[in-house]
Amino acid sequence: MAEEVIKIQDGIMTLKCGKEVTIETIYEFKEQVEKASESSEVEVIVADLSEALFLDSSGIGFLVSLNSRLKSNNKNMYLLRPSEQICKTLELVRLISFFTIIEDEREIP
Repeated sequence: MAEEVIKIQDGIMTLKCGKEVTIETIYEFKEQVEKASESSEVEVIVADLSEALFLDSSGIGFLVSLNSRLKSNNKNMYLLRPSEQICKTLELVRLISFFTIIEDEREIP
């Protein structure tokens, strides 16, 4: 069973990511997220990476693509509580500053 969960409430779509954000884990999840993110009901996406321990190139590509698409539609995306390992991975590929990282959902403007 997949660990990924999508929840939409009050204009915020929360993506609960599992322990690994890889090509295997995001394949079906990606299609659901992309479709839901186009909804006018969704103004903000929060990728909850609090449990994620591993992020591969497909996972990075998914997050970058989603963030870029949202920005072009004047929507925002936040990474919620990414682990130290996930932050190191994003730093390694020089993408850490491409994302807005938050420690608590109450930080969303």
